[in-house]
Amino acid sequence: MNRIKTLLVKLTIPLIVLLCTWHSANIHWGKQWNCIITSDGKGYYSYLPAVFIYHDLNFGFYDTIENKYYDEHLKSDYRAGNGEKTTIDKYFCGVSILQLPFFLGGHAAAKISGVEMDGYSKPYAIALNIGTIFWLMIGLIYLRKLLISFGAGRVKASLVLLTFVFGTNLFFYTIGEPAMSHVYSFALVSIFLVYSKKWIDTFKNKYLLLTFLLLGLITVVRPVNLLIVLWIPFAAGSLQASLSALKALFSKPTFLLLAIFLFLLPVSFQLIIYKLSIGSFFVDAYGAERFYFNKPEVINFLFSYKKGLFVYTPLIFLSLFGLIPLWKQNRFRAIWIFCSLFFIVYVLSCWWMWYYGGSFGMRAMIEFFPVFALLYYFLIDGIKIKSIRIGIISLSFIFVLLCQFQTMQYRYEIIHWSEMTKDSYWHAFLNADFLAKKIHKY
Repeated sequence: MNRIKTLLVKLTIPLIVLLCTWHSANIHWGKQWNCIITSDGKGYYSYLPAVFIYHDLNFGFYDTIENKYYDEHLKSDYRAGNGEKTTIDKYFCGVSILQLPFFLGGHAAAKISGVEMDGYSKPYAIALNIGTIFWLMIGLIYLRKLLISFGAGRVKASLVLLTFVFGTNLFFYTIGEPAMSHVYSFALVSIFLVYSKKWIDTFKNKYLLLTFLLLGLITVVRPVNLLIVLWIPFAAGSLQASLSALKALFSKPTFLLLAIFLFLLPVSFQLIIYKLSIGSFFVDAYGAERFYFNKPEVINFLFSYKKGLFVYTPLIFLSLFGLIPLWKQNRFRAIWIFCSLFFIVYVLSCWWMWYYGGSFGMRAMIEFFPVFALLYYFLIDGIKIKSIRIGIISLSFIFVLLCQFQTMQYRYEIIHWSEMTKDSYWHAFLNADFLAKKIHKY
C-alpha cells in the first residue's frame, strides 16, 4: 500500500500534465487550433512575431493576420495609438519572454513541415499551448516545494495540487485560453514564494538575487502582480523577523544594487521596446483604461453572479477557513495574510472593468492562487477531527466536480463569457444541454 501511495504521489504532476495535454489536444489541436492565440493572448504573444519575423514593433502586420486566420467573432485589437508610427502593443512583453523557447520550436516545426512561417500558423499555436502546460508544470513543482516547506507531507501536497488545478479556473486557462497571462503568472508567483522564503530563512545572497529577478519578470508579465511582495512579512512569520529581513536587505549594499539591477533587467525590455517603437521609454499604453481607487467593487468582485470569485471558484472561499488553524499557530501570519489578500482584492476591484471582460470566473486572481493553496493546506492539516476533515475533503471534491462541469458549460456558452446575472446563473446551474450538443456533434 505504501508503495502504491508513493507511486501516486510521484505521478501527481505528470498526471496533471497528461490530462491537460489531452484536453488541449482534444479542444484545440484539430480544426480549432486558431482559437489558441486569441483575445488578450494575441497582445501578450505578438512581440515574438513582431521581433523575429516582421521586424515591426508598430505591429503593421496585425490586419493581415487577423483577416487571414480569425473569423469575425475571434477578432480583437491589442494595439494602442492613433497612427502607423505611434501604434504600440498595450499589453506587456513578459509573457512573450516566457513563450520564446516554444515560439522558436513552433518556428522550426513550421519550417520542417512546410507550413507558412508567419508566427500564427498551426505549429506556432500548438507550440504555445505546450508552453502554457510546461509553465503550469513548473508552477506546480514549486507550489509543492512551498507546501512542503510549511510542513506538508507529500500526500497532502499532492491533494492540494490536484484540487487547485481541477477545482479552479486555473485549469480552463491552461487548456481553454492558454495564450493569456494567468498560468505564466501563477508559475512565476509560485517560484517567487519559494525563493523569497528561502532568502528569509537563510539570508543567502543567491536567493535574494533570484527573488528580485523573479519580481522583475512578474512585473513585466502583469505589473499589478507586484503586489505579491506583501507575502514577505508572512514568510518572515513575525514583525520582528520582518524588520530583521529589512535590515539584512540593506546590510549588503553591493548585493542590493545587483538585486535591483536584476529586477530592472526584464522591466527594461519593455522600456526599450517602447523607445524603439515610438521614441519614448515611458508610455501610458492603457490610456483611459485604469484603476479608480475611489470606486472599488469589492462585493461584486467576490460575490456577483457576473464573475464573482467565490461564486465561480468556491474552493477559494473554502480555503479562507485555513485562517482558523493558522490563527492558532501564528496570529501575525493569519492577520497579515488576510489583510494582504483583502488589499489585493481591493486594488484589483478598482480596475475600470472590475470583471475583466470576457472570462470564466475571476481570472485576475489566478496568479495569487498559490497563497490560497497554502491556506487550503493549513485547513486540511489543522483539523484534527477525522470526520470533519473527511467532510471538508468531500466538499472540496464536490467543488472540483462543479468547476469541471462549469468549465464545460463555459466552453459551450451555457455560461456566458460576460453577461451572467442571478437568473441566468441559476438557469444554467447544472444545465447539461451542452452534452446534447456534444453528442449531436459526433
